[in-house]
Amino acid sequence: MKTLMFIFCISLLVVIGCKKANENLYQSEGVITGYDYRMCAICGGLEINIKNDTSKNPPPFYEINSSLAQLGISENTKFPMNVSLNWKHDTGVLGSYHYITVSKIMVIK
Repeated sequence: MKTLMFIFCISLLVVIGCKKANENLYQSEGVITGYDYRMCAICGGLEINIKNDTSKNPPPFYEINSSLAQLGISENTKFPMNVSLNWKHDTGVLGSYHYITVSKIMVIK
């Protein structure tokens, strides 16, 4: 009986410890095309095209109000760069100007 209980406990631990191998860690993929050099009061930051954007009437590109260094990306990285990212629409004043907030990002090589 003890052996049967031991085997059951080990099997239960194995089942609980298993994870799916193909979990998607990022919600979207995109291409950072470069810095926005337009001359206006609300321009600036990085321009990004999000590939699988499900927003209603998405803009041609979004703005990220951060530098590459602030995102943890080397300043020597060449544009355009493919990235995976987690993001949401900016809820502040810049949100109506297609700015997004990036919570997690990784460059795809």
